[in-house]
Amino acid sequence: MIKLTDVVLLAYTKLRARKMRTLVTVLLASILFGVLITASLTTNGLLRGVDLFRKEGLTSRYIVNVTNAPANSDGFYKTIRDPKLIAEAKKRYEALVAQKTAESKRLGLEYSHINDQPPYSQSADGITQLSINDPNGIARLLLKEKYSATPAFDDTKLSQLAKQYGAIKTFTEESYGIKKDSALIPLADGKESFYDTSDETEVNANYVNPPVNSSSITIAPPETTDGIILPNNAGWKPDGSSLPIILPQNVIEQLLKLEKLPANASAEDKFERLKNIRDNIADLSFKMCYRNSVSQSLIQQTLRQKKEIAAGQNSKDYQKPSLLYELPDPTACENVSVSSDKRTTEEKKQAANQELFDAKFGKETTAISKFITFKVVGMSPGSSEVLNPEQEQQREKARTANDMLAEILRTEGIGQVIPRTLYDQLPNKADYADLLTYDPLYLMGNEDNKRRFVEFANASDAQRFIDEQSCTVQYDNSCKPIGHPYQASLVFSNSAALDDVQTMLKQWSVYIMVAVMALAALIMWITIGRTIVDGRHETAVFRAIGFKRIDIMLVYLLYAIIVSVLVAIFAAVVGFAGAYLLDGQLASQLTAQAQYGFGAINSNNKIQLIGVDTQQIVLILSACVLTGLFSVMPPLIRNVRRSPIRDMREF
Repeated sequence: MIKLTDVVLLAYTKLRARKMRTLVTVLLASILFGVLITASLTTNGLLRGVDLFRKEGLTSRYIVNVTNAPANSDGFYKTIRDPKLIAEAKKRYEALVAQKTAESKRLGLEYSHINDQPPYSQSADGITQLSINDPNGIARLLLKEKYSATPAFDDTKLSQLAKQYGAIKTFTEESYGIKKDSALIPLADGKESFYDTSDETEVNANYVNPPVNSSSITIAPPETTDGIILPNNAGWKPDGSSLPIILPQNVIEQLLKLEKLPANASAEDKFERLKNIRDNIADLSFKMCYRNSVSQSLIQQTLRQKKEIAAGQNSKDYQKPSLLYELPDPTACENVSVSSDKRTTEEKKQAANQELFDAKFGKETTAISKFITFKVVGMSPGSSEVLNPEQEQQREKARTANDMLAEILRTEGIGQVIPRTLYDQLPNKADYADLLTYDPLYLMGNEDNKRRFVEFANASDAQRFIDEQSCTVQYDNSCKPIGHPYQASLVFSNSAALDDVQTMLKQWSVYIMVAVMALAALIMWITIGRTIVDGRHETAVFRAIGFKRIDIMLVYLLYAIIVSVLVAIFAAVVGFAGAYLLDGQLASQLTAQAQYGFGAINSNNKIQLIGVDTQQIVLILSACVLTGLFSVMPPLIRNVRRSPIRDMREF
């Protein structure tokens, strides 16, 4: 058998004899495998960076919102048309009318039940039914009495059932709204606008986008707020002077009077925007003016009174009202004041008696107005814009790769919420009672203001719970599959979508690796095969002087190994160089995009496109060597099987 040193010498001779061919082969194959290494480094770096951002927010979590399956609408109509309830409603309404008649007579007021609205009405098909909008509250009270004995939701059942699907916790949030007929009025440059709400032109001209949606105010649990509250609660103190609130990023931008970034804004622009918000949000607080129904009514009365006076001032027959009002200071959030009171003693008595009458039967009589100060303590990702169909179509046409990346990275966020942990520290919760009210209607059964969530460890458990326990409302208001007790859906984030993207990237990386290996094998097969064909005469001579087939195979195998190792070395150089180049070019932009998309105002995390997966890199480098070995085998086997005499004659 040939000596090992001779094998090495002959293999080296092959390299020297085919310098250009070897160089081309090494370059082409190393570029291909280098691209694989670059892709491995950058993909792992990107995924690791995204995971860091996800862990700080809600996008690494699988939270399912759970509500009871909707009740049958037939049951609703059966209830509001129940003869017993209708009869009881009539009885209570007649008693109320009798009380109002007696009280009005005692106070010397005019009253007629004709001007009152009964708690029942006739439907279009002529059937008497309870009136849902009963101003006296009789219908709602009857429904409350009917359903109050039945729990609004079986939390124990949900908890036990969710645990069977691997749930790790359940939690709730509470939803409130401002007191009925009250308003939380935004200020423009610190001033309140007074305008006739019945005049559409005035309404449009004076509209100010409110930073707080008073129709739905949520007190959110620590499970959803802890990660987005600013350090030290952004300076908020539980001294009763302000109400802590977390707002979406786009609302905070409006409060800071920052212009909306254009759709084609660069990652650097978005990053600068985020830094601007971070620098200013700690000192961000704002006021809104709370007015109850009486306060608002007096302002409207004052505005219309002024219009009437202005219209009648040139008329000799016009007489000003005996009671004149004056609008308050627009910066003070005060009630209207009386500028002139020329009413008679009897008129004043009648007005006082009317207030007594209204108060006795549940109507507000005292005007209330006060500032509500909100302190921003955190920021959630911006809420999506509400676009009309035409705007949505135009946006879809203009979508770019960056837009799609932003959509993937963007979490839903929790919107506008008051953190429960901070709210519980307030010493004066009663001051905000009119702002945080809950008035159930009991339309489909007992109700509460809780929103329930179940958190799972992974997307598959969450989806299995949804598939097996949740139903979907159909066009006929039925919920199918029948028998599923809940409506359930993933909320707060697109965690499942991100998981799918990550899985898809890993799958495609395998496909790309196989394709590159096949192409590299083809290149090396052609090159090495050509080298073997060109060396047939040499092989024949070696065979003639006593070399065995195994000796010839060892020479060419070592030649292939040397070429493959060179490919591996250069591939590693190309791969790491490419990854460092991409990192320098794209890392800062991707970091900015991630920070902006995730709303990571507190995050110091960065995305680096160099993530070394040792196992994967070793696999790729091993593939370089194995590809060379596999590519040499077919032509080598054919070569050593040939007749040396025939090859010498052909030469």
